[in-house]
Amino acid sequence: MQGDDARTSSVGTLAALILLSALKGADLQLLPSSFRAMEHEMGLKPHILGVMALCQGVACAVTGPIWGNLVDCGASRKLLLKVGAGLWGLCTFQLAFTSKVWEMLLLRLLNGAALSMLWPVVQSFIADLTTSKNVGQVCGKVHCAANFGQVIACLMVVPISEQEIMGLMGWRLALAVVGALSLSVVLFVELAVEEVARSWDSRRFGLLCELRKLAGFFRIRTFCVIVLQGVFGTIPAAAQSFTTMYFQYLSIGNSMCGLITAIRTVGDGIGGALGGYLGDVASSVSPRYGRTCVAMISVTAGSPFVYVVYMAIPREASLGVFFAGILFSMGLFTSWEVPGCLQPMMMNIVPKRHLSSAFSWDVAIVFASGNTLGPLLVGFIAQDIFMYRQTEGSIADMSPELRAHNASALGKALFFSCVIPSLLSALNFTMLFWTYPADRELLKDREASDDESHEAHEGSWLLKDVEGKLTRQQT
Repeated sequence: MQGDDARTSSVGTLAALILLSALKGADLQLLPSSFRAMEHEMGLKPHILGVMALCQGVACAVTGPIWGNLVDCGASRKLLLKVGAGLWGLCTFQLAFTSKVWEMLLLRLLNGAALSMLWPVVQSFIADLTTSKNVGQVCGKVHCAANFGQVIACLMVVPISEQEIMGLMGWRLALAVVGALSLSVVLFVELAVEEVARSWDSRRFGLLCELRKLAGFFRIRTFCVIVLQGVFGTIPAAAQSFTTMYFQYLSIGNSMCGLITAIRTVGDGIGGALGGYLGDVASSVSPRYGRTCVAMISVTAGSPFVYVVYMAIPREASLGVFFAGILFSMGLFTSWEVPGCLQPMMMNIVPKRHLSSAFSWDVAIVFASGNTLGPLLVGFIAQDIFMYRQTEGSIADMSPELRAHNASALGKALFFSCVIPSLLSALNFTMLFWTYPADRELLKDREASDDESHEAHEGSWLLKDVEGKLTRQQT
């Protein structure tokens, strides 16, 4: 009976994590799916739209470690899930009824602060619910759920984004719906999530403790590689938030644009689940190098697809189905590295009691760099290098020459914003062949002789272990 109860609670908790991830994916997709509608209704230029993404990214970067610190100190993860989901639901709902740019920027900041909660809490639960044999598969399911949420958002928002429904523009109505759903999921978390009571340790709480841990994390070479990869690796994905806008300039209808983006996201979700499975299989064959090989295959597959989509295929509306097929294949093969490699690796190099902080700092640095640089980079290259011409009129009212010019500018900007960071990311992954095996064994040695009662300062375990490793290498 106890075993059945444990399995039931695990299923309920995992279901809640998957649902929250799906809603987070939908929330994140609302902004890029509304870019063209916001440009049309509010006269916002591409760099202003990029600044909105920047505000959300900065908020995630600043507040993520706070959530991670609370989890590692023993705060109720169930309570954190409810607070975070409620806050981002309120912000998203209010965005539907806001027209002032400064209010939108402020709400994006608050929304980013709330969304940053989910990642460290989810990773902490995954570490408790999985073993080394299935961790990639569970990470893949959560990844797939987030993409499913993005698909629903694409199919909902893009076709109705510039239509008026019940007195509201379609993109505003979509914000209200997602906000209301996020608020309602708080009740589901209360009913479904089961958590073993944990004791609060005030010694681990505070900025100084987090900075000590961060200093220790950076002494782990694999952690440094993961962070650096995140900086380069997320720029292409963030830059591609302008893909829907690019297709709209090809005179592809809004419904078809939404379908193309949804098909790409379906491929990305299936690819994430596949990558998690392949990572587990590769790790069982070669625990030291298997996951790195899976990630290398995935990241190097991206550049050819990017060239075909934004440069090689003629910019014609009649090729919408062809675009969809290429983007589906791109998502299927280029989304393996996070669930199949990076997430499981992080769990194998950082002790469980510090895991939420490690994931939070990783996401903070990535959001402060790659996830915010991507949209800004596309906006800068398109406007200042390829002379994109901003207009408040609808695309249907533009001259064919202006549509072709803007499509070319966006396509070239997207290509260069994706390919160069992808190549740097592939080079960075090769370092894991040297760093991960050593750091993995180091954690195993630490856990074999671990005695938390003798831990005097947070982060000291990292500094002492690395110093001991260097001493052993020198002798």
